Amino acid sequence: MKAFTLALIASPLLLPAPPLGAADFMVTNQAGFDALNATKFNPGDRILLEGGMTFAGSLLFTSEDLGTDADPIVVTSTGTGRATINAGDAVGINGVDTGGFEISNLNLVGSGVAENGTTTSTKPGINFFAGGPFDFKYPRVHLDQLTVTGFGNRGVLIGGFNGSAGYNDVRITHVVSHGNLRSGIETFGFSDASGGIKDALTNVYVGSCSAFNNVGSGEDRAHGIVLGGVDGGVIEYCLASENGRNNGSVGIWAYDSNNITIQFNESYSNNTVGNGGGEGYALDEGVTNSVMQYNYSHDNAGAGYLQIGGFGTKANSNNTLRYNISENDGRNPLTVGAGGIEIGSVVSDLDVYGNTVFRDGSGGSTSTPAVYIYGGVLDPTRVSLANNLLVTANGSRIIRFQIFFAGIVTFAGNNYWPGGGPLVIDYKDTTQDTTYNTLAAWRTGTGQEMLNGSPTGSALDPLLTDPGNGGTVGNSGLLGTLSAYKLQSGSPMVDAGLDLQAEFGIDPGSRDFYGASLPQGPALDIGASEFVEAPVVLAIDHAEDTNTVTIDYQSVDGVAFGVLRSPDLAGDPVTTWTVLTPTGPGDGSVKQYTDNPPAGSSFFYVMVRE
Repeated sequence: MKAFTLALIASPLLLPAPPLGAADFMVTNQAGFDALNATKFNPGDRILLEGGMTFAGSLLFTSEDLGTDADPIVVTSTGTGRATINAGDAVGINGVDTGGFEISNLNLVGSGVAENGTTTSTKPGINFFAGGPFDFKYPRVHLDQLTVTGFGNRGVLIGGFNGSAGYNDVRITHVVSHGNLRSGIETFGFSDASGGIKDALTNVYVGSCSAFNNVGSGEDRAHGIVLGGVDGGVIEYCLASENGRNNGSVGIWAYDSNNITIQFNESYSNNTVGNGGGEGYALDEGVTNSVMQYNYSHDNAGAGYLQIGGFGTKANSNNTLRYNISENDGRNPLTVGAGGIEIGSVVSDLDVYGNTVFRDGSGGSTSTPAVYIYGGVLDPTRVSLANNLLVTANGSRIIRFQIFFAGIVTFAGNNYWPGGGPLVIDYKDTTQDTTYNTLAAWRTGTGQEMLNGSPTGSALDPLLTDPGNGGTVGNSGLLGTLSAYKLQSGSPMVDAGLDLQAEFGIDPGSRDFYGASLPQGPALDIGASEFVEAPVVLAIDHAEDTNTVTIDYQSVDGVAFGVLRSPDLAGDPVTTWTVLTPTGPGDGSVKQYTDNPPAGSSFFYVMVRE
């Protein structure tokens, strides 16, 4: 029987009616909040915390409080502003063997974590834990518009701990998790000596979230966003930065998971202590059939992009790394694998193509490389690196290669540019330990950058825009506005890429890092940017009787342009432009764009690539 108190009942005149058979619980004071944990909740019930108020304590939901996909239990704020749950050393919202929840529009605050990792708390901010029955999937858990900070564990933690028991349909959006001891957002599955469960959680989406300054301690690493135990997951449009100051971190990553997509994110300035961690992104041990694409990584202590595997079910296989950018990752030279791209140990069937890596550091044979590939008890095998643009400055190493057994790694069609300094490729395998200073010598000595008996690859200035100055975008939805690392007109990288489908059976996808369609010309370009010719304006006409401006233009296939209009170019202090409806995508033919500006004035028009 549901418990009701007057402090909890909302007037039906103030709020929309809950689903049939469900009830609203309006919480306007601390007593009402305290009473929630003595209440059994049914599908469709709504807990409405008064906006702007702070409630001390925590909420506990058990198997007696079970929502459904159709009628979840809702926990949110009502009125003006967000409600705050100040949990102290407790869990903010704790769900044990339950599911079917929508939690939104709240602040959750713990007792606090000092920058050195000192805290009295050991609990996460939001915790959903499935301990059984074996293989049972609880219904959806949706989290939206939350801030979680000051907890001595993870900010958000969702997982299973009995075989494949867990959750289906986990959605975490617009969550800001910062200042916690461990990860900002994390999922997990059951793990034992035989390996980790890869399907404790299914259908997982993490989007438009931010995880920063989760600090770690001497015993606990602090990551940004991590998926473990997931079959079918996406992390996109997220930011991860300044994590792991006391014990290392990875900004955004996955382990023991299958079919993961990590895309359109920015991960930067993540830290490490000693020689481990600090990566921007990782597909770690036990990740299969997954892709990292269209991401931006910069200024991380460890590698920008890590692919690493272990034995048995911990192997890393059938993954893709494409059309990403790395700028000055590996800033801690003591970090194992420091560099732009790191590939290590039991990794197989990995395709790495269309990426751009820039490293500006001290030169020489011990400098941080753009790419580091290494083996261990087993070596990476069936790994291909093609059409990547690898750039260093000050004579830094471009490749560091250490294979000890029979790994199979193929370099083909990449560009290696040492910024005008000497080319440095350190290459160690079962037959040699050699530093190569020319591409020709590397080909002769190793057979790399040779395809069907013909030389591939180049060592040319790619003519990039503003390399080394990408900086922080700070909004993952605007990564396409990054001005650095585009190819300039006349770049030798244009149309110089290999046909990945013909040579390797690889479908390169439909777009580059910036959103341009592939290819723009007769062949793919090398690197993360596909060069796009500006539209050619052929004619402009003004019909006075209808006050219609017509612009005849021509652009390459698949590229649309924004259109701006201004009555003058004087600027005070800068010209004010009116943003008009953009053009449709070009197809190589002549197109017409029409506009009806205000009468009685002259106007200037600018067409800008979308």
